[in-house]
Amino acid sequence: MSPRPFSYAVGVAFTAAGAMCWSLGGALVRLTDGIDAWQIIFYRSLTVILCMGIWLGFRFGAGLPGRFVHAGVNGVIAGIAIGTAGLAFVASLFYTTVAQSIFMVGLTPFLSAILGLWILRERIPGITWVAMAVALIGMAVIFAGAGNAGSTFTGTALAIFSAFCFSCYAVLLRWGQKSEMSVALIWNAIYLVAVTAVVLTVPTGLRAETGLEQFAIGWTNFAAVFVMGAVQLTLGLILFTIGSRSVPAAQLSLIALVEPTLSPLWAWLVANELPPVWTFVGGAVILSAIAIQALFSARGESPHAARRRPA
Repeated sequence: MSPRPFSYAVGVAFTAAGAMCWSLGGALVRLTDGIDAWQIIFYRSLTVILCMGIWLGFRFGAGLPGRFVHAGVNGVIAGIAIGTAGLAFVASLFYTTVAQSIFMVGLTPFLSAILGLWILRERIPGITWVAMAVALIGMAVIFAGAGNAGSTFTGTALAIFSAFCFSCYAVLLRWGQKSEMSVALIWNAIYLVAVTAVVLTVPTGLRAETGLEQFAIGWTNFAAVFVMGAVQLTLGLILFTIGSRSVPAAQLSLIALVEPTLSPLWAWLVANELPPVWTFVGGAVILSAIAIQALFSARGESPHAARRRPA
């Protein structure tokens, strides 16, 4: 049975709410102490498996295995795509600045538009192209305000690859909109647990210290990471996945820019980490672009997007 459809405006609301959940990540990381990204990803992903397992089990009961079968390989690839996007972004921070990596995220809507047009035959309205261009300008303002020192080709390439993987995830959600694509989140978490477990236990050059003792992070850290897994990721990905049923791929990626826009705000409020003023200026530009896009598209209820799965 296909998930129940709903209006474009409701889809935008779900998608934006999901991106807002994602934006809490930076502030929650600031509440941890003495652990690194690999440990956070490992326990955050375990939490996702637990929470998603409970949620999907409650919804579908004995019919849950059939949902995995129905989503098929598309669900597996979507899970790996969003997982790889996160890993590539984390890796890019080893080689370039946070500002540079975030700026490259601004390319995601354009990549999604190209993939959506090619694979899904989703035509992109002119207002969407304008909104994406304005959002990219906003990302450029944030990037310019933070400075460009420390950037390398490797870091830039990894950040672009991260944007590409997220674009693939957005397109795959649209491709599988007639199936229960929430199961992709389970595959995403399993994939990340496997990768981070290897990094934490096997000498790979990605981490200075390895061994079973690396799994000890303390209860205070675990509490913060559990909230990341339950609220930031599980709730965020569920809302974003639900919204993808009625929002075209390019606009999904555009709305997802709410995440890097709001992240500095939460970090400021929670950890008193005050970003440059240009971060807020650029963020206002991005949010304006998203709002204009949503308002113009909602006037026609559904943007000029294909609602059926390609043959």
